[in-house]
Amino acid sequence: MNKEITLKNNIGYENLESQFQKIVSLRKNQTWMLVGRKGIGKRTLSMRFAAFVINNFNSKWKETSLTHELFKKETDNLFYITSLDEKVSGKISKEQIDNLSSKFRFHSSNANNRVIIIDKFNWLTMNAMNSMLKFLEEPPKGLYFFLIVDELTNVLPTIQSRSQKLFFQNHSFESCKKILYENTQSKQKEEIENLIKLSNFSPGISLEILTSSGIELYIDLLETFLKKEKIQNCSKKIISNTKNQITNIWIVEFLLKRLLSNCLKYSINDKLIINNLILNEKEIIIHILNIKNINELLELLDDLNYRLTRVKTFNSSLEFEVFQFLNRFH
Repeated sequence: MNKEITLKNNIGYENLESQFQKIVSLRKNQTWMLVGRKGIGKRTLSMRFAAFVINNFNSKWKETSLTHELFKKETDNLFYITSLDEKVSGKISKEQIDNLSSKFRFHSSNANNRVIIIDKFNWLTMNAMNSMLKFLEEPPKGLYFFLIVDELTNVLPTIQSRSQKLFFQNHSFESCKKILYENTQSKQKEEIENLIKLSNFSPGISLEILTSSGIELYIDLLETFLKKEKIQNCSKKIISNTKNQITNIWIVEFLLKRLLSNCLKYSINDKLIINNLILNEKEIIIHILNIKNINELLELLDDLNYRLTRVKTFNSSLEFEVFQFLNRFH
């Protein structure tokens, strides 16, 4: 297990966990695919599922010493894998999967089941995906897989057909609020509500926005659509928002695409989104729709994707691309 994950409460997916425990205990399916939007709790549930399986389906799995060892990374019953350096490459390599295959041909130090969790399974390269397929065709006895997937379209159909799928629905506002209260120090009602709406009811994304000062950045970003002179300072602030370039790219992409998407939805039917708007979004959306038609907005979305690709692939300046993009609204 290559990173520490704590055992968290199950909020919002109690029925899904109960369903999983019943099916895995009866059928002993070895490959499970956890499917749903980013940031809604798939990793949290995968760890709970893993503890249940590793304890050989013991209903009192939370109380065992093995579970305690599991979350302290002191057992070889669990291996957790994600990108070797997700801050840079965002890929899971064939070498990682081949090493995994070699490692888990052997038995663990006890007679209990073993689990491999692959987070962001859709990040596997095609070569890695093919290696994984060979591994899943004849998995060792007592070895279970939890494949965490954001986008099914990026997963080979042959791997999908070998997996029992669990689909994660979006959280309710109340479950989101409860999760955020448990995982943040913020108890300000307005800030919590803004985070939930901004993330589109994703607790994980809410926490990412919070840690990257996303609300403050969004306030500055919205202001640039009304005041051209604010663009340069906002562009500079974006690249210094965090020390991690990938995080800066992600937050910019997330915020700008949210705004443009809401503009398109508002132009069709404002009732679709009016209750989920925050800050002065409504004012900005109306302003943008007064100067850009739907075709122009779609073209701007394409342009944004093009500019972000230049940053991600060719190391173009994020500050420059954002500056140029925002100037297109003036």
